[in-house]
Amino acid sequence: MNSSTGSHSLDGAAAIVTGAAQGIGRVTALALAAQGARVTILDINGDGAHAVADEVRDAGGEAHTVVGDVAKEPDVARMVEETLSRFGRLDVLVNNAVVYDREIEGQDLNVVATPNEVWDRTMAVNLQGAVLGCRHAIPAMVAGGGGSIVNVGSTAGFSGDTNHVAYAASMAAKYSLTRSIATSHGKLGIRCNAIATGLVLSPTARGNLDPVKLGVYRDNLLVPDFAEPEDIASIIVFLGSQAGRYITGQTIIADGGFQAHQPWHAQAHIVHPDAVL
Repeated sequence: MNSSTGSHSLDGAAAIVTGAAQGIGRVTALALAAQGARVTILDINGDGAHAVADEVRDAGGEAHTVVGDVAKEPDVARMVEETLSRFGRLDVLVNNAVVYDREIEGQDLNVVATPNEVWDRTMAVNLQGAVLGCRHAIPAMVAGGGGSIVNVGSTAGFSGDTNHVAYAASMAAKYSLTRSIATSHGKLGIRCNAIATGLVLSPTARGNLDPVKLGVYRDNLLVPDFAEPEDIASIIVFLGSQAGRYITGQTIIADGGFQAHQPWHAQAHIVHPDAVL
């Protein structure tokens, strides 16, 4: 990895991004490649993964595709093995893959109603997928002199809601995993951080949210508008590069201010009428 203090350059580095066929994962793979990293793209969606790899190559970068499921250890082991075979090292791991499709989301309600199979699949991908990625990536990173792991999550891991109980629990566990890895392997040169995102207007989010729901979210932002995948990718590049070399064990909240305000922020004109700007 480039050792220039404060540099975002990743010239000569090798990175893995899971769940990289679309959304934040896709943009992150492109952003890492733009900084000089050679990128392995893993996704269960083979066509999408190959398409993103082609985008990286078209932009002048190097990419390798692995079609696999992060919940299956042989797939994860193969992901790391092929990265080492192709690029000779591993410097950055982005555990971005999550399960949040319509079928799972529609059944992930509350602790009474959510079926066991939804809990099992959610934990297998969102949490165990990150565990497996770290298990196989860390020895390779240590052998190469160190590396950076970024676990991508959601602010659902901090706040209760009336649904998505399994998803929220998996996110909270991912943040605990982040701190444990930073502690256990930090002296071996491994940094581990997480990003808790708010609503990011990826193509999937745009397709799933109607204007009324978007309006509710927008009212509670403390910035003018929603994040785009590029906003999250830029943080991942920072954490993966030497610019973030002194940051580890942290969960960075990138949510436009949702976690920063009192719950009645959107109704401040009623609660605090004299203080409204």
